[in-house]
Amino acid sequence: MADIWSTDAHIAREYAHQAAVIAELARRRRRERDAAFGERGGPGPDAVAARPAALADVSDDFVSELAVIRGCGESEASRLAVEALLLTTKLTPTWGALYEGRLTIRKARILLDLLGDTTDDVAAAVQSTVLPGAADCPPGRLGDRTRYHLYRHDAAARERRRRQAERRADVHVERTAEGLGRLVIEGPFPLVVAARDAIGTYALFARNDGYTEPIGLLRATVALDLLLRPWDTSRPPVTAQLTIHAAIPALRPDAPAEAPPAEVDGTWISAAQCRQVLAELDLLGLGPPPPGGSVHVALDDPATGRTVAVATRAELRRAAGIGRRRSRPPAGAAPSTDGPGLGPPPPTRGYRPTAAQRRLVTTRDRRCRMPGCTRRPGRCDIDHVTPHADGGPTACANLCCLCRRHHRIKTFARDWTFTLLPDGRLVVRTPAGVTRTTSPPGWHHDPPPDPPELDETAPPDPHGT
Repeated sequence: MADIWSTDAHIAREYAHQAAVIAELARRRRRERDAAFGERGGPGPDAVAARPAALADVSDDFVSELAVIRGCGESEASRLAVEALLLTTKLTPTWGALYEGRLTIRKARILLDLLGDTTDDVAAAVQSTVLPGAADCPPGRLGDRTRYHLYRHDAAARERRRRQAERRADVHVERTAEGLGRLVIEGPFPLVVAARDAIGTYALFARNDGYTEPIGLLRATVALDLLLRPWDTSRPPVTAQLTIHAAIPALRPDAPAEAPPAEVDGTWISAAQCRQVLAELDLLGLGPPPPGGSVHVALDDPATGRTVAVATRAELRRAAGIGRRRSRPPAGAAPSTDGPGLGPPPPTRGYRPTAAQRRLVTTRDRRCRMPGCTRRPGRCDIDHVTPHADGGPTACANLCCLCRRHHRIKTFARDWTFTLLPDGRLVVRTPAGVTRTTSPPGWHHDPPPDPPELDETAPPDPHGT
């Protein structure tokens, strides 16, 4: 029992120490560093709206640097940076209780969530009331006590927090079980409850019509149908883009069960599920794409996984020599059936990548290449790793996908270094000297095997000694 208490206190103390060093690094990255960005390099309105108030005086690239240092995503890095700055300024009593081991991390985060946007006086008054008994108070009870005293000292806090939460509302996807995902729609609570009840009513209609699936599955199916409305042809058509990366042998009906998995928008699914998706889209035989869709075939090196070319079906036929007009062959010579083949698109002298280059780079990278970033290619820029103004060619070997935020950091932020290696790996170096490397999905850079030992290659001893 004593060891459990000691471990909890040690974890809380280390968390408090981490907050102190993160806050110290943040203070070395003041917002004045962004002055060199200019208006062109500044964040957009969405980034400004999503920026936590606690980071208002910190450089725009600090969260990205912290994410690279810790090897985590930027959402986690942003949360840690906000907590560190609040604990070492407005919530120093909470930080002290953590450092002394009298408060767990979970309880500290309850106070951070409720008191982070209050004034210093209100935060000090609430902490002086709730911290003395926080060690023996369960987390749920501590949250209720904190809310009571917060609303007693700041009557407008509840309405202010509600408005701030509404401004942060969004729609996002979460991975759940294998091959499944959760579509989360945030909004005012009364509207969310009304939407849930409407979906449940439609699911009961389906059950009364004879559908025997579990009611939860019926609710999920009804909700997706209400959004996608596959039966409604009176509205303007809206095409949803679905990017699938799969090996062609795995898509055959007779593919073995151990066929390699496929990737759908950055999520791995089984080859069988991929065949089902393609069959529903009438693409299993590479037939006509749906309205607004397209079919591209990526050719990868089987040894390294390197994406060599991305082509349409017409380009594949031309590359194979099918349908080409050929001159009359010499007398007695067999007609040629060889085509020109496929390869990476050639470099261009212009600044903007060609359509073929953009197609190969987005298919090759599939997401932002910044370590820890998962933004899809549709939300990314095609960036010259060696700037075009410095002589960097507009060639696939010098292009990669970077989202707008990391594109700005790479172009304008001080002391960052981005290097694209010949094998496709991108090396990112932070101002503090930490380096991380990302590889294009699907590529594998296995180290060469160790050379055989001398006794394994030596000829047999004729004397048997």
